[in-house]
Amino acid sequence: MREKPLILIVDDEKDFTEIIGAKLEGLGCDVIDAQNWAAAVKQAQELQPDLILMDINMPGVSGIDAAIEMKKDPKTKNIRIAFLTSMKEPWPSLSGDNQAISQEFGMDGFLEKTDDLDTLAGKIQEILAKP
Repeated sequence: MREKPLILIVDDEKDFTEIIGAKLEGLGCDVIDAQNWAAAVKQAQELQPDLILMDINMPGVSGIDAAIEMKKDPKTKNIRIAFLTSMKEPWPSLSGDNQAISQEFGMDGFLEKTDDLDTLAGKIQEILAKP
């Protein structure tokens, strides 16, 4: 068991990653980041983070596809994953609550980058606290 929760932030926006990473480190988490799918998979398999925050709108493989693939991989299927996006309607063909749709995809949460840092950090801590 780790002393501090390890969070992998998968996002191609380096400035955002640094800001939320600093906030989470201030709350006692260890934070690593990846800017693309390949790096995220490698780090997830090797380090087994407690939570992956996955941006949806990524170049190449979308965060949705990447997260679903991670949930299928025996090495990463038990890692908690929460979508993290600034998109209000990330799946236009589906209607309903983004949180509920995320859970239907097998994810552990849906977080909006537009939330203030304290709110976002609180939601992340709630996900980490779940058994």
